[in-house]
Amino acid sequence: MDFTIHTIETAPADSREALVRAKETFGFIPNLEGIFAEAPALLKGSMTLWELFTTTSFTPIEQQVIYLAANYENECHYCMAAHTGLAKRVGMAEENIQALRNGTPLQNSKLQALRHFTQRMIQARGWISDREIEDFLAVGYTKQQVLEVILGLAIKVMHNYTNHIAKTPLDKQFKEYSWQKPTDMLKK
Repeated sequence: MDFTIHTIETAPADSREALVRAKETFGFIPNLEGIFAEAPALLKGSMTLWELFTTTSFTPIEQQVIYLAANYENECHYCMAAHTGLAKRVGMAEENIQALRNGTPLQNSKLQALRHFTQRMIQARGWISDREIEDFLAVGYTKQQVLEVILGLAIKVMHNYTNHIAKTPLDKQFKEYSWQKPTDMLKK
């Protein structure tokens, strides 16, 4: 199925203002937002939640850990590439970026706990055990952050699922960060 990657000029009228905002935020209109524009409510909802996630108690690096962990778990090639670039932009250490891309443990135990908790939330579809929550809290995270992970995952559901159905082509700005899940490479 082909999905249109809208520009400000081709987008439905209700999406144009949000696309202008996306361009101001990223310096260009990412293909994902161009596809979202077909459904103005999805575009606006995604951008609103994205902005709200930046106001959580997570640092910019922790936010990217959540995003990259979800992208890995959901096997979103587009978002892994895009968030690799965004993780570099917020100053995440290269070894952490590579660990998140490769599925190997992070050396920082607190960030690894965040990654693990995020992945378990996806794997368990939210049916996390009390023990898993206690383990997450034991490394210094809070109950507020348990809930804030859910906000990050809501954003990734919109992004990852749209990319899956639309087969979103990678923007030239993210091509150098293209990605395949390591298990995918073993199948070849």
